[in-house]
Amino acid sequence: MSERISFFLKKLEENPHNLLNKFSLSQAYFESGAYAEAIPHLESCVEGRNDWMMAYLLLGKSYIANDQVKLAVKPLECTIKLALEQNHEDPEIEARNLLSEISNSPA
Repeated sequence: MSERISFFLKKLEENPHNLLNKFSLSQAYFESGAYAEAIPHLESCVEGRNDWMMAYLLLGKSYIANDQVKLAVKPLECTIKLALEQNHEDPEIEARNLLSEISNSPA
């Protein structure tokens, strides 16, 4: 387990409802290849804040990386919607590209 994962696990033990710590932990899990571990924390983030564009994007990417491609569609669509509302072009482009890739991949 990485130091970063350990750090944010400890932070969550101290304050289990802190969404920023959950997001940071999910990023650490994602970066280490532990996609399944990232997913529940990201789901909690988007449930807690339905305007969190980057949490939706990372959730979609985590689903894809965890071979749950069908589940990635909704968070990626939410990313696009929020990116347009919040004027963030790069996440919008990334989400559109990911949706295109998964729609063109064999089922």
